[in-house]
Amino acid sequence: MGFVNKLMGGRKGNGEDLPSATASFATNTADGAIDTLGTIVRTMGEISFDIDDGAPEELFPTQCTELACHVENGAPVPSLDIAGSNDGERRWGHVRRFYIDRRQSERDFVNSRMADYRGVVEDLVGGLREIAQRDRETEFCINRNLKSVEAAVATGLLPEIKATLNQTIRNIAESLAQQKQDYEKRISEMNQRMSSLRQDLLSVREKMSRDSLTGAFNRGAFDQAIIHCLNINFILNQPVTVILLDIDHFKTVNDTYGHAAGDEVLRSVGDALARSFIRKTDFVARYGGDEFAVILADTTAANSATLLSRFYEYVGEITVPYAPDGVRLGCSSGYTEVIPGDTVESIIKRVDSALYAAKDAGRNCYKYAEAEVETIAAKSA
Repeated sequence: MGFVNKLMGGRKGNGEDLPSATASFATNTADGAIDTLGTIVRTMGEISFDIDDGAPEELFPTQCTELACHVENGAPVPSLDIAGSNDGERRWGHVRRFYIDRRQSERDFVNSRMADYRGVVEDLVGGLREIAQRDRETEFCINRNLKSVEAAVATGLLPEIKATLNQTIRNIAESLAQQKQDYEKRISEMNQRMSSLRQDLLSVREKMSRDSLTGAFNRGAFDQAIIHCLNINFILNQPVTVILLDIDHFKTVNDTYGHAAGDEVLRSVGDALARSFIRKTDFVARYGGDEFAVILADTTAANSATLLSRFYEYVGEITVPYAPDGVRLGCSSGYTEVIPGDTVESIIKRVDSALYAAKDAGRNCYKYAEAEVETIAAKSA
């Protein structure tokens, strides 16, 4: 109650306890604040990006997950050498220091990258200036040699005119050859620099589009991918199936066995999805919370049902960590096939209705949303 007392200004001056209603409000407020802080720390790890600090990529998300558990219930944080507390005491100073240090490191990383990009721009501008300067030097060389030819012609002496012309041709050829060599060298250097930065950007973009906990793509990547598949369907009339699923009773898993168990369940479902949808074109994303979405290009609804059946076989093997033996995981899924005229909104609405139909049917099954008449055809797992 130390946090509650601070929040409510401590006990009354006459030594009496806070009124029960006030104490209940304070406790609820404190619990809500702690849960919110835990969610913030956990989310910070889930959407993190590599800052080139030399640490393993998975370390920071692990630290955030452990620290979130520490915030919520005083659990130990092995990755930060923070011991657990039997009385629920939290190491708030460590939490603040961890957050501040990370934000400062992210700021330094972004500033460093911005400096790199400014350097590329400056190199590009400098290269163009050198090319322009070289052009002026070449122009000066040509004009100087042309004046020599004019002077030789003015003498009327053929041997001198011939010699001057030959020398002029050599001078101009050498100048143009040097110019070409300089151009090629400069362009090669800029291409290498730009290629390196492009790979850097692609790598960062790939990491930023991934969910750090499950390895699946994140919601932002899904929003882009589904638009791309709609375009493919429109241009090539290629079948596309969209699946939406969530984990049955996931909140109960978190509340009963802890967030660490919930995180392990999410990883296991992500792994089952990755093993079920294995083509390069299969797109698996964590849609939000305990929801996942799958986009299957060049795949009919009938073929998708076969793949979903395989996924449910993998799900049937998943156990809930820290739960008694025999507690198995379940998932509810809805799927639909894209039709001409579909929009992102119509697809999500249709597949969401199929998902809820699966829940109404008792969960741990998948159901199909017929596009033309918006009816749900059941296919139980």
